[in-house]
Amino acid sequence: MWRALILLTIAAGLQAQQQESRTYVYDANGRRVEWSATARGQGFQSETIRDINGRQVPVERTEERVLRKEAGLQVVERLVKRYTPDGSPLPPEKVVIETRTRPDGSTEETALIYRGDLNGNLRPAERIRTETRKSGDTAVSETKVERAGLSGGFSLVEKRTATEVVRASDRSSEREELVYVPDTNGRLVAAQKKVVRSRERDGTLEQQTDEYEAATTGALRLSRQLMSVTRRNPDGTENTVVDVYGVNAPGRAIEPGAGPRLRERQIYTSRQSPDGSVVTVFAVQRPSLNSTRELGPPERVSETVTRIQN
Repeated sequence: MWRALILLTIAAGLQAQQQESRTYVYDANGRRVEWSATARGQGFQSETIRDINGRQVPVERTEERVLRKEAGLQVVERLVKRYTPDGSPLPPEKVVIETRTRPDGSTEETALIYRGDLNGNLRPAERIRTETRKSGDTAVSETKVERAGLSGGFSLVEKRTATEVVRASDRSSEREELVYVPDTNGRLVAAQKKVVRSRERDGTLEQQTDEYEAATTGALRLSRQLMSVTRRNPDGTENTVVDVYGVNAPGRAIEPGAGPRLRERQIYTSRQSPDGSVVTVFAVQRPSLNSTRELGPPERVSETVTRIQN
């Protein structure tokens, strides 16, 4: 789904500073209660959440540093620390990402993931290799996901192929990604497909996302569709409306052979406050139980306040 363009613009220009986001939800009495907090800065990110006792406990903290950077090569180390719902630390995870850029513009990226055991020892657990080639306005990439077995060797568990076309002439783009997994005989079969089409015109960004999954027949069928429209208003506010379609809608019977039906409408409204923070309100409309063609009134779900700190 689309994030607020206002927020992205502010964050992109102030990467050296710390960005803090706090998300509030509403209880049964309509009171605003802090739910989660996220802090991002140069080389780190942390997230906390409110537990059932009202305490803010850590969820995840990520630290990143560049180990090596030279012409055509960059090596980054990322350390991820996760926590249980009560705030107790879980075994850590380390990711070493090596990115090579060739003279023709193609890239090769290898991410080696180490996971910690109960004693804190880090062992290679997963390897992700991605090759990307560009030709004109088209980029083609192939990703292979391998996991370590008991013997320590890696075996293929997933393959992804993606083709993305970006057309500057009409400010549109299209991306198609296919996910393959091994069947019982070890042959790769298509399991998922995702197609994203977007176009920007007259200050409005439109995007359609089609998601497919494998059916019992072995063919891919449309399982979910998202239609979003983002508009920036003259007063500085921004509105994003996302219509989510599925094979059935909540509270309604499944009709054999029927196409995707509207499950819910997600509404994001962003504005910049006088203190410089960005406030994004998230609301949802769901199909009315009294009508097959109407949506119920918007229900406010959360409010996120993002500010930049020096």
